[in-house]
Amino acid sequence: MIRRVLNKLESIYYYRYFSNVKNGATHTLLKKIYKSTDILFIEKVFQLDFFREIIDPVQFEIKSQKEVLVLAPHQDDELIGLGGTLLHLKKIGAKLTLVFLTDGASLENKYESIKIRSDEAKKVAKELGADLIEINIPNDTLTIEQKHLSHLISIFNSKRWDEVFSIWPIDNPPKHRICAYFIFKAIEKLIHPEFSLSLYAVHTELIPNKFVDVTYEKDEKQRLIKFYDSQLKAQAYGHLAMARDAWSSRFLPVSDEERSIEVFFKVNIEEFNKLMNIYNNVDNIQLFKGNQVCINAFNSIKNI
Repeated sequence: MIRRVLNKLESIYYYRYFSNVKNGATHTLLKKIYKSTDILFIEKVFQLDFFREIIDPVQFEIKSQKEVLVLAPHQDDELIGLGGTLLHLKKIGAKLTLVFLTDGASLENKYESIKIRSDEAKKVAKELGADLIEINIPNDTLTIEQKHLSHLISIFNSKRWDEVFSIWPIDNPPKHRICAYFIFKAIEKLIHPEFSLSLYAVHTELIPNKFVDVTYEKDEKQRLIKFYDSQLKAQAYGHLAMARDAWSSRFLPVSDEERSIEVFFKVNIEEFNKLMNIYNNVDNIQLFKGNQVCINAFNSIKNI
């Protein structure tokens, strides 16, 4: 009985803290996550609609960015996760650089699928007026070598980036999580990184502290996603992206208008490094859904 009362009092305290302190929900949730060893808890806590009332993301200011780096695990993740934002950035004349970490190889037809996905990505980059860089980590084996890490480090060091978009470390596909860890390992090697990270999700929820209204970009986003025809044969990603962006608008003030937003978790490098400690605290089998290829890749790059 006493324990239930104490738990209730704690819940009331947290709710009031969340409601009255700027970013209170975000900071408190992160502290819980940093200490957690239960990846299932971490995954599911963000799905709770309770947080709609206590997390208050603010509008992402897109007006002065000149050099923007986008890190994507696969060819199409950049559009599903932040296609509307990229269209906004294109409008203001930002120089976009799309970096695809894996080669996108399928198990069925490795070499043909690599070429198909690369060609599709090049068409998208052309539409966005973006530079395209391929790190070419094998998507089938995830064999990550020093050359891959050095390549990404050189990209980070090549310019003064105004914005860097990267994959949410708890995005559900195991390969996305390996890519997040790979990015973390590259950032660890930087001497004085002068950028923050805007984390985006493709398949799961995240803690949003920033959003971009993409209501008027949704049709163009849909059009660009169709360039990835090879992936749409397996899943209607355009439909899912549209639905997810519409559902994210629940974080906006209540309205009867049909709105779409893309949400991000903007975090400095110090906080990002703390967040990545999840990978060292949780069970590898749970973290990578029992995917042995990902577990092997994680074990091989921990000490690079």
